[in-house]
Amino acid sequence: MVQQSQFGGTPLEEQNLHLPVFLEKCDTLKLNGVFIEGIRLRQFPFSLRDKVRAWLYSLPPGCITTWDELTRAFLAKFFPPSKMTSLKNQITNFTQRDDETLYEAWEWFKGLLRLCPHHGLQKWMIVQAFYNGVIQPVRSTTDAAAEGTLMNKMEDEAYNLIEEMAVNNC
Repeated sequence: MVQQSQFGGTPLEEQNLHLPVFLEKCDTLKLNGVFIEGIRLRQFPFSLRDKVRAWLYSLPPGCITTWDELTRAFLAKFFPPSKMTSLKNQITNFTQRDDETLYEAWEWFKGLLRLCPHHGLQKWMIVQAFYNGVIQPVRSTTDAAAEGTLMNKMEDEAYNLIEEMAVNNC
């Protein structure tokens, strides 16, 4: 199952999506008496090919014993800090285009979040980055729907309001 979407490290592949896709597939496996971390560690090599698999096997034996260690090593090698910084900057400096609907802007913004799933931004920061980046008419409509200022809402409530408005294309 995990072999169907192997990662080989080519420039055309999105290395940042490999881990979430792998976890989605791997977490469907359940074996009695086997912890999910063990399943992940055993299955991960099968999700790799070519130079990425060679990289994994080149690591000193026993240097990786947990899923967290493997994730950190993989991201450090194939998702360098410069790329993460660039994507985080795109998220925090998001700007809606004048010809873009709320739905389109929200989908684009969520796409940026998916491209950097380990961005480390708290939900309130995500809401604030999006809210600050939308054009004034959208901000006014959002505030009206929030019956005040969106930023005065709790983070989950604000996020859900944006999601609902985008889906309804307000």
